[in-house]
Amino acid sequence: MGLTDERAQPLPRLPQPLEPRTVPAVSRLRTLRASLYRTGKATFRLLLNWGVLLAAVAAALVVRDHVQAQARAPLPPPVVQLSAADTTQWQGFPSYRRDVPVLLYHGVSSSSGGLSISRQLFAEQMLALRTAGFHAITLAQYVNFVNGDSKGLPAKPILLTFDDGRLATYRAVNEILRKYGFHATMFTFASWPATTPGYSLTWNELRAMQRSGTWSVAEAGGEGHGYLVYDAAGDRGAVYAFRAYISGAAAHIGHLEGFPAFLRRVTSNILWGRQQLSAQLPNFRPLAFAVPGGNYGQLATNDPRIPQFMLPWLAEHFQVVFGGDYLDRGPGRPLEIKSRFSLAKSFSFRISLTSRVSLAALHCRLTDWVTRAPISREHGCLRSGPGAAGLAAGPGGSH
Repeated sequence: MGLTDERAQPLPRLPQPLEPRTVPAVSRLRTLRASLYRTGKATFRLLLNWGVLLAAVAAALVVRDHVQAQARAPLPPPVVQLSAADTTQWQGFPSYRRDVPVLLYHGVSSSSGGLSISRQLFAEQMLALRTAGFHAITLAQYVNFVNGDSKGLPAKPILLTFDDGRLATYRAVNEILRKYGFHATMFTFASWPATTPGYSLTWNELRAMQRSGTWSVAEAGGEGHGYLVYDAAGDRGAVYAFRAYISGAAAHIGHLEGFPAFLRRVTSNILWGRQQLSAQLPNFRPLAFAVPGGNYGQLATNDPRIPQFMLPWLAEHFQVVFGGDYLDRGPGRPLEIKSRFSLAKSFSFRISLTSRVSLAALHCRLTDWVTRAPISREHGCLRSGPGAAGLAAGPGGSH
């Protein structure tokens, strides 16, 4: 083969390297999109489920809060009316200005029993007071009256007080008071809003009451009005009236707390309560104190020095000190105040309203108070009207 022919012949083709077997870019993108879609769909379902769950929980909490709020909300006033005879009697109540009777309610609830009265009876009493022309005043107005300033007092002034800071009482009476434009004072223990919220009014509720213009809030003590053991037999008495009995360890004999220890216990308890109310209630003024059980040692005690210390000490720290019912008298009480209030009026008893006190009995007692009738005669009032068999069982003092 010649040279020319050799050059003209095409060169043999070399084998080309094989391309790697890969998924085209478009296919990869589709796969990625499909994967993201599936993931997104699952995530959406998960978030939707969580959203539904959270919405259900939120709705349940709203319902729960609403139910709880309703369970603590004031009740509507019951419909009541006086008989023709009661209306005539209360319309004829005598006018007065030089005195301010004080009523004490231990509890008001759906039914009467013990020291508590029913909402129905309370509403009837408030209607009777309105029919007679009474005007329920504020605690500050009463303190001014005690201090000799009667300016601004309305005709037929009266002070309504409620002990223990009970939620049930507030729910039962608030709308009735508002209906008749009456003011009232609630005495509470400083520890109870936090420790017994199911039984007592909370700090938020007490603040709302104070803002409402219907209520004044005052102190009845620090830790509460529980009773303490005051002797080796296990007998129990009021915390501000007795020295506590301290049991001995093992075979050792027990003993009474020392009098200085008693003084520290009761004064620190009351002052702590005042500090708590001052801290929790805006513009709180420690104007008055209601003695738990109405007993500061004058009714019963295991140390005669206690009543001689307690009342002057309370009068030094509060402008007015309230006790229980002045008809709750007994023998062997040489330090008991024998009138409706002390000479300086810094200590005031109250008329205790229980289920046994009829409208007729209340009318009789109020009449005797404002006409300054002898207390001995007022005992007869408790026999006025059906069911008025006497003062409620148990101590006539507060709480």
